Amino acid sequence: MFPNIKKSAYCVAIATSLGQAHAESNDIPEIIYVTSERIVTNRLDTPYSVSQISNQDIQEQNFRNLPEVFESIPGILVQKTAYGQGSPYIRGFTGFRTLFLIDGIRLNNSIFREGPNQYWNTVDLGSISKIELVRGASSSQYGADAIGGTVQVFSQQLNLGEIQPNDTFHFNYRGASAEESHQVSAGYVRESGETAFRFGAGFKDFGDLTRGGGIEQPNTGYDEYNVDAKFAVQINPHWILTTAAFLTRQDDVPRTHKTIDSTSFAGTTIGNELRRDLDHRRLLTYAKVTGNGLGGVVSAAELTLSWHSQEESRERLRTGDRFDAQGIETDTLGLQGQFVSNFDWARLIYGIDYYVDHVSSYSSRNEIQGPVADDATYESLGIYVQGRKALSDKLDLLAGIRFTHVDVEANRVSDPNSDSQIRVKNNWSNLVGNLMLNYRVDRNQALHAGVSQGFRAPNLSDLTRFDSARSNEFEIPATDLDAEHFTNFDVGYKYHSAAFAADFSAYYTIVDDQIERVPTGMQNEEGEFEISKENIGDGYVYGAELNLEYQIVPTLSVQGALAYLQGKVDTFPTSERLVEREYISRLMPTTAHLSMRYDANQMPWWMTVSLIAAEKADRLSTRDQSDTDRIPQGGTPGYGVVNFRAGYRFSEQLTFNFTLENLLDKDYRIHGSGQNEAGRNFVLGIVGEF
Repeated sequence: MFPNIKKSAYCVAIATSLGQAHAESNDIPEIIYVTSERIVTNRLDTPYSVSQISNQDIQEQNFRNLPEVFESIPGILVQKTAYGQGSPYIRGFTGFRTLFLIDGIRLNNSIFREGPNQYWNTVDLGSISKIELVRGASSSQYGADAIGGTVQVFSQQLNLGEIQPNDTFHFNYRGASAEESHQVSAGYVRESGETAFRFGAGFKDFGDLTRGGGIEQPNTGYDEYNVDAKFAVQINPHWILTTAAFLTRQDDVPRTHKTIDSTSFAGTTIGNELRRDLDHRRLLTYAKVTGNGLGGVVSAAELTLSWHSQEESRERLRTGDRFDAQGIETDTLGLQGQFVSNFDWARLIYGIDYYVDHVSSYSSRNEIQGPVADDATYESLGIYVQGRKALSDKLDLLAGIRFTHVDVEANRVSDPNSDSQIRVKNNWSNLVGNLMLNYRVDRNQALHAGVSQGFRAPNLSDLTRFDSARSNEFEIPATDLDAEHFTNFDVGYKYHSAAFAADFSAYYTIVDDQIERVPTGMQNEEGEFEISKENIGDGYVYGAELNLEYQIVPTLSVQGALAYLQGKVDTFPTSERLVEREYISRLMPTTAHLSMRYDANQMPWWMTVSLIAAEKADRLSTRDQSDTDRIPQGGTPGYGVVNFRAGYRFSEQLTFNFTLENLLDKDYRIHGSGQNEAGRNFVLGIVGEF
């Protein structure tokens, strides 16, 4: 979909400070992006494959949590280890090879795992104004994790410059039958002259999920609490100060597929643990000053100081009353400076970012460390510059470089050979770049092509993880690893008019020295197979994505999307250390989306019917085949799911949104997930603003 953006004076101030885009005719729907180039850029001038989800889209489609927002975007597989743990695969990559930003600040830290994780689910949809997704490598702009793609959420915007004080109260309710869930959030906004303030809070009660065919999935529910606050003030005509805080707490989030409460699907095995629950608390605070119209060499600037604290704990009860607990606390200090300079010959965006993680961990099974090293620091410094130059009236060149330096010092690491305490200290440096071309064929269409490099230094999870991994696996520290390298080639075509829009992209990514999990041939005392890591993952990933939208008549539109992905890397499938080139893990099956929307003429209601279809996911790696808790023998069955949505606006202040998910009550599972999706599910959403 190509939604409109809700504008505000504050939004416009930020946009002005970051640069201007080419103007389009008023009869063409206007969409601008920020994340793709770190500044405001028109869609046809963006040499990347970019998608945008507005707050209106989130409300109308009644999404349960943030990861589910990406399910209808081409090229995205949203794997769900559990009800509260969703992780998008972007062009074949997930975990620490995809980057998540909140108002420009990294959610990623040095403990992120290679595989799916739960962290994206800690971002509250109620605090978001819009989401942008940039597919493909963006390491030269955003750093090490931006390999498969970069996602940025923008928190709720505040209006500055209101002549009369403006007080707004808003609330949201979402209830769902197959989830037995209730979500309630409310917020208050006051905008008055040169200051604006927002405070919001929410509560989510997720019950046990019922999958297709009426099969109950016990022990899947959990609770969540959210609080957010934001303050903005116009310091002077050129500078705006923004401060914000976001708190999320999740209690007793079960990893059900590892327990005896799991339900089999197409022959998947049942877990043997009595209970495995996770608690999570995340607090992000920041202060940001944004300047525009500064004059001189620097025309715009943005300086950010952030503090990000994440605490997670896991309690596990196994047969024979064996109990263990473990946890990690990660505190991250962030400093960023971004600047814009406009010259006759080019526009430059440049800056510096620095993050340092302080990590502590514990485990009842290990006196030395928890899931990762205890008493550890991980520092990353990035210096970048990106320039855009018009080579002709139609052709623009975008080029950028980034220098990255990473230092790690982990003081308490358990030696996998002797079980004694060791210390890990290392550093990595690299220079990566990107070169992109964007050609405006005419006012409606554009072509783009380019190459982007990626570099990812090993993090604390790579080097020191001492924890359960996939089904019946246990990961041990690997303290001598090199950095990974990627080279991505991307071409695309975009056409946008008032009635028709088309976006096509094809890509090829060369993978060098990727860190792969490999079996050692040993088993621990619990009978789990020991897994280590090595830089043996040479290979490739390639694919294509197509998105089409056509306004048939003013009241009727149709939208379709198709994505294909292929990828293989070298690995050791067994402990015999014989290299084989295998499919990348959890390779997304070819997936198609089709929807039709009707907006009633001069009536305040709309409705949409959509179909999501995926082929059988049978391109499996050796580790996929052994992951019998989540992946059926021979692969995850294909599926087709029909959804119905509708909305009715009773007034300017009150809107009802209705969803009937999985209309045919299909019993299905997204590839690699630990549980099935909801069966026939009636969802009611109420949005009010006064």
